[in-house]
Amino acid sequence: MSQFQTVSITCPSCRQRFTTQITSLIDAGQDPESKAMLLSGRLNLAVCPQCGHAGLLATPLLYHDAEKEMLFTYVPTEIGASELEQQRMFGDAISRIIASLPAEQRKAYLLQPRSFLRLEAMIETILEADGVTPEMLAAQRARTALLERLLRTPAEDVRRALAQENDSQIDFDFFQLLSLNIEMAQASSQPQAFQQLMGLRGELLQWTTQGKELAAREDAIQSLGQQVTREELLAKLMEAALAGETVKVETMVALARPVIDYLFYQQLSERIGALVQQGKAQEAETLRALRQAVLEQTAEIDAEVQRATEEAAQFMRLLVSSDDPDSILRANADRVDNLFLNLLMTGLDAAEREGQGATVDRLKRVRDAVMRLIQESQPPEIQFVNTLLSADYPDGTRAILEENRDHLDDRLLEIMAAVRENLLRRGQEDTADRLSQIEGQAKVVRAGL
Repeated sequence: MSQFQTVSITCPSCRQRFTTQITSLIDAGQDPESKAMLLSGRLNLAVCPQCGHAGLLATPLLYHDAEKEMLFTYVPTEIGASELEQQRMFGDAISRIIASLPAEQRKAYLLQPRSFLRLEAMIETILEADGVTPEMLAAQRARTALLERLLRTPAEDVRRALAQENDSQIDFDFFQLLSLNIEMAQASSQPQAFQQLMGLRGELLQWTTQGKELAAREDAIQSLGQQVTREELLAKLMEAALAGETVKVETMVALARPVIDYLFYQQLSERIGALVQQGKAQEAETLRALRQAVLEQTAEIDAEVQRATEEAAQFMRLLVSSDDPDSILRANADRVDNLFLNLLMTGLDAAEREGQGATVDRLKRVRDAVMRLIQESQPPEIQFVNTLLSADYPDGTRAILEENRDHLDDRLLEIMAAVRENLLRRGQEDTADRLSQIEGQAKVVRAGL
């Protein structure tokens, strides 16, 4: 039940007036995307469409997490709201949260929201509840500070020295932080910042230990392409092994495990035998080591797949035997992955072919519960688009659009267009045409016609 509003603001840089969407209420259980945006510092980030200036808007925020029994309020000090005004500010929203919960979940914490004067303090408290320790937070701040130092260092030689001095700190998590900043710069239409961040990433791929490993993995992924044959994989693995590129070998084996079969090992053994006959003992030994490494890595991959399959099957049996699969799914949403979905649909198909009516009914009940969970976990805009697609056109969709006129902003129209394009790529022309008609309706309603 996250809550959004469209507001009109003036850009402090170019004085252009524009509208943007802000979030005033986050329900972490129903809207994990808004929670993620809050924790990453992207919530209520306004970007001027004229000059690209970006800044966080100082706006009140209510945060609720039913699972962890947390209800937090944040009111920027610059608003200058008294305690009574703050109670009035959040009173209606808190009442709606309470009303939306089952009776057994209406607990005392809902009547005593914790107030924060700093948004950073609220974020730290949420992270700590998620298992992020103060040490982890300190490490993240250190990574952020190092990234800022690198970006503020104009001379390449000084920047290189700084990166190499902090080689151990520029780890996988640092590159994740860098990637997040690149995504934010791109999403907020900041081409200069985007180019600077991409340039820094390219440098760190060359200068640092972690960067060189990432570069090797990226090169391996690119060299394999979309599809690779057994013979092509063997040639690429031999080339990488003879060049001493261990990381590249590991990455290609992990990505192309399905084509590594008996014939693959047979062909590799033939290559080793040919090298022996040619008197190339060192190269033959390198390929023997490659064969052993591939055998060990594929055994590890197969064992992990087997373990994951058994866990997914066990979870599915639990859901099938439960009278309330929805509750179990909500408490274990992270276990609903592609492997689980494949097992579920395979089991359903097999039960239907064998005429096992009772099993079919139970599996369909689980399937429907999974679909509801997926729908609930989608961003609010996607949920809204799905609601429109499920409504009768044109009267039903028109009524929904009229009721949500204030939310019909540029972002929603862009999302509708993106969903339509995705439907077309998947061959769902009828649904795409229907969404196109609803888009036109939304533009008319937005214009007040």
